[in-house]
Amino acid sequence: MPRRVVVTGIGIVSPLGLKAAAHFEGLVSGKCGIAAITAFEVGDFPVRAAGEVKDFKGNKFLKNRKAIKMMARDIQLSVAAASLAAADAGVYDGAPDPTRFGVSMGAGLIPTELDELAAGAAVSVDGAKQFDLRRFGKEGLANLFPLWLLKYLPNMLNSHVAIEYDAQGPNNCITAGNASGVLAIGEAARVIERDQADLMLAGAAETKIHPLSLVRLYLAGKLSTAADMTERGTRPFGPRRSGLAASEGGAVAVLEEEGHARARGARVYAEIAGFGSSCGGQLVPEVSADACGALEAMRQAIADAGMTAGDVDAVFADASGLPEDEVEARAIADALGAGRAVTATRGALGHMMSAAGAADVCVAAMSIAKGVVPGTLGTDGTGDMPIDVISEARSGEYGAILVNAFSFGGQTSSIILKKHA
Repeated sequence: MPRRVVVTGIGIVSPLGLKAAAHFEGLVSGKCGIAAITAFEVGDFPVRAAGEVKDFKGNKFLKNRKAIKMMARDIQLSVAAASLAAADAGVYDGAPDPTRFGVSMGAGLIPTELDELAAGAAVSVDGAKQFDLRRFGKEGLANLFPLWLLKYLPNMLNSHVAIEYDAQGPNNCITAGNASGVLAIGEAARVIERDQADLMLAGAAETKIHPLSLVRLYLAGKLSTAADMTERGTRPFGPRRSGLAASEGGAVAVLEEEGHARARGARVYAEIAGFGSSCGGQLVPEVSADACGALEAMRQAIADAGMTAGDVDAVFADASGLPEDEVEARAIADALGAGRAVTATRGALGHMMSAAGAADVCVAAMSIAKGVVPGTLGTDGTGDMPIDVISEARSGEYGAILVNAFSFGGQTSSIILKKHA
């Protein structure tokens, strides 16, 4: 039998707050984390709101504060979430074996800060006011920070986390778009199951609050320009949904072998029961038209958990306020049938991309422990969709919760958490 894996710590930094409790309570109370963009001047850009992490200072979470020079914002968010998760789990109340302590992080494309490129680009323009790549190679690069590239490599999220916490065990980075966080947590559970580690810091972080990122998403037709997003969110599953809101955040869970957690008297939020992944084969939508990848991931997770569809009490959907929300609704109904509560946190948060699914896994674990699932902000009803999308928090006994995260490009991931017994 595979070793059992439990969640013993949670760390979240998000538009709803700088701790997991603030994030969870904000979702349960129906708070909206989408607000006017303040990170930079948006000018005439038609998208004027996003999910920013307010009052965030990455160096507050570092043992070596000088390391902040080597960290893009995505990296800072990951280290902060990992720090909060490790503290929540009491990892260092004892003396964990560093060789049995690993890291698994999901990451996205980290865009270069424009002010860092400006110094190099300014001296690389020729007499015709055209950018000259040869001149950039000869003169422009000398004006960049010497270790510039290392700030923007996706694997640096898990590298910095491992260095910060002396985690010398398995260390993996998954860059599969919006599915990355759930994939990273699922793979971390597999590492523990096959006895290659006892403890894993697993999750993801990403920011899309950047001029280049926003322009890309806007040109791809993904961003909503609705004026009421700051009050009503992005309306997942709702008939008036008009696109997603870009967002940012970090979410990390401490996964631990059940016997190891019991031996040190750790609190357990929930148990990782099953994991599934697939690919729908599409490029642009989060869910393919036939939902084949989504269905396969959910069915794999159910089978891996040794459950039937009827054992799942609630679903954290991937729904982002995009047209394909309806396809996911049908896929959930096909995979699980009717009768369970379905919620979508992206309405309140915007889309944290790689971190979105990881945050949902963390919230699902808290929902099982606390007996309440947050509602979906701004649905205004779901028309004839064949699922029960809850608009307000719903209390109850949740024995098992399924979490979905799907990527532009087709990658799908689903994970099931269950009540620990």
